[in-house]
Amino acid sequence: MKFYDRNSEINELQRIQRLSFDSYSRMTVITGRRRIGKTSLAIKASIQPFTFL
Repeated sequence: MKFYDRNSEINELQRIQRLSFDSYSRMTVITGRRRIGKTSLAIKASIQPFTFL
């Protein structure tokens, strides 16, 4: 999947990830319509999506 104009979102997710590693734990929820690439966006930002066992 190709991403167009998602750089600001990727940068924000990476910023939130750095904050959670440096200070307190945080939970980030990525929401949106189906099939718009939410999981791929999280993977591109190097954030491990939460999975249920």
